[in-house]
Amino acid sequence: MTTDADKQRYDDSLIGTLIGRTFPHADAEILDLMTEWMACNLLLDDVFDESEARVDPVRLREMCDEVVSWLPVDGGEVAHSGSSFARAYADIWARTCAKSSVAWRAKFVAHFSLFLGRCVHEAANRRDKRTPGVAEYIELRSCALMPYLDLLELAQGWELPTEGPCTAEDFSELDASLSSASLWMNDLFSCEKEYNLGDVHNLVVVLKKERGTDLQTAADTAAEMIQAEIDDFERQSEDQLTGKIAALLDPALRSAAADRVEFLRSWLSGQFEWRFETKRNQGSNVRLVAGSAMRT
Repeated sequence: MTTDADKQRYDDSLIGTLIGRTFPHADAEILDLMTEWMACNLLLDDVFDESEARVDPVRLREMCDEVVSWLPVDGGEVAHSGSSFARAYADIWARTCAKSSVAWRAKFVAHFSLFLGRCVHEAANRRDKRTPGVAEYIELRSCALMPYLDLLELAQGWELPTEGPCTAEDFSELDASLSSASLWMNDLFSCEKEYNLGDVHNLVVVLKKERGTDLQTAADTAAEMIQAEIDDFERQSEDQLTGKIAALLDPALRSAAADRVEFLRSWLSGQFEWRFETKRNQGSNVRLVAGSAMRT
């Protein structure tokens, strides 16, 4: 059951503000769809991190497989349990399928499945009370933004070609810098909450453990790493716009590729501003309960 406190936590998260800042050129229909994707994914992430499944990789694997079953690549209807999560994902997936190709759906589901698999790995670490090393943690988290980069394509209305002069490979380094900057920034803002919860899957926490420093020193190191990624992202953005993209002969392709760079920039700046506004990381957002929120 959704309580008034649950509704207040959702309101305090300012997810609508996040989407408005990260997709400033999207129309109302896309904004609604992106907001619902973000709301469902963030709540699912909270369930994975804060319910009893957080230390039960077998149970979490079952939950992840169930989520993936709600996203059929062919866009067909799915028989599900009728839980609030299942109904929400079925609804947003049907609306997403109406705006995407089968190839895009296959890519998104593959990326989402990869991310969910890494969540299962994190649950095994928690069960075993194991803290990953910094390099291992960075690799573990490296795929977390990939589904959102796919959603950015959906919001832009331009799916990256699989072949030709401007494919995903041409954006791979730029996407990687954006991913690292965004994910590590999230860790910096959420480190106090996650540290107090005893969760080791945070860049600041793994830096503290591996280097034997205090939490503030680790946070300072993380901030330096984030700034380096932001600087790299900005350099690559300019290189793309003045180099590869400017050299594209097809005006429509050149415009779409340039727009994608601007969408990426909006994502980085928008989510950064949002982190100073949201109350999402102020304490636990999901109660530790015996039953799974997936079933309610």
